[in-house]
Amino acid sequence: MVVVLIPAYQPDEELVKLVKQLKSESFSCLVVDDGSGEEYAPVFDSVRNLAEVVCVPQNGGKGAALKLGMSRIKELFPECTHFITADADGQHKVSDIVRVRETLLKGATMVLTERSFQGEVPAKSMIGNILSRWVYCILTGHYLSDNQSGLRGFAVSEIEWLTLVSGEKYDYEINMLYYADCQHIPIDLIPVDSVYIDGNKSSHFNPLLDTLRIYRRLFTSAAGSIIAGIITEIAVLVATLTYGYNYCLVTVPVIGAAAFFINLGVDALKFQRIHYRDGGRTLLYAAFRFTYYTFACFLTGMFLPQLPLIVAFTLSVLIAVPIRFYLYQFAFSRVFFKGKVKN
Repeated sequence: MVVVLIPAYQPDEELVKLVKQLKSESFSCLVVDDGSGEEYAPVFDSVRNLAEVVCVPQNGGKGAALKLGMSRIKELFPECTHFITADADGQHKVSDIVRVRETLLKGATMVLTERSFQGEVPAKSMIGNILSRWVYCILTGHYLSDNQSGLRGFAVSEIEWLTLVSGEKYDYEINMLYYADCQHIPIDLIPVDSVYIDGNKSSHFNPLLDTLRIYRRLFTSAAGSIIAGIITEIAVLVATLTYGYNYCLVTVPVIGAAAFFINLGVDALKFQRIHYRDGGRTLLYAAFRFTYYTFACFLTGMFLPQLPLIVAFTLSVLIAVPIRFYLYQFAFSRVFFKGKVKN
């Protein structure tokens, strides 16, 4: 049995339409009323004969609603083997939901849909996605062209760790991917069309507050990588200012090795409640990081010795960031996730 989990906050008739279409495709449905209020009771009453409805007295956010729904799936649907998360506003095609089910039933553990972002796409959605893919790729080394799509599929066996992921609102969905990456959980990717009804006006996503919340949550989860990066930056700069470029072939690798163990230690503590398995990839990124710092310092010392050290170092870091992004996008993501991420 495959269950479609739908978090709903102040929905309209699109929810009723969606549930009816899903039932016609032999899906079981679980709808979570995320504190919508009495005004929206008629909408939920319309779907009660077609789906299980769980009500929350006060609005807690999409992430909280999803986790509540996940925690109730085994109780309400004992025969459920997989579940799919979908939005209540009708912007996920039922045909795409069926494709996610087919992929799950073929053996996938986790499915992520990636929207094409072609046609008339609201500017806030396009800009938010571009920034999100950059930030996520830099922090994790895993390039995903769309890490904010709400249409996803999972094996029921994943519920235990999914309910442990921090984040109560829209930040939960991107943080979920970070937790999956840390466990090396295979993610199957399915391309889907972008659907925006009336310019996406039914969405409760706040472009400013929710975007800040997403990045705050992501940076918090990536604390180990960020702390290691900051320590590397400061330590390499201090070593360069103290000893000059002559010893960079010794100081930078030593600093990089120390930063790696700090990164690994922080992550191991942070993710101790899940099956953390990211040490190998962390080592790969640490090696890459102190390699490009070493060469940057070495080349700058050879060809730009007249520049002040702090200026030269800052310049080398700025040049390295886009190189790092594109290397992660086209090399590390393809190599490290080979056989795990499928289009």
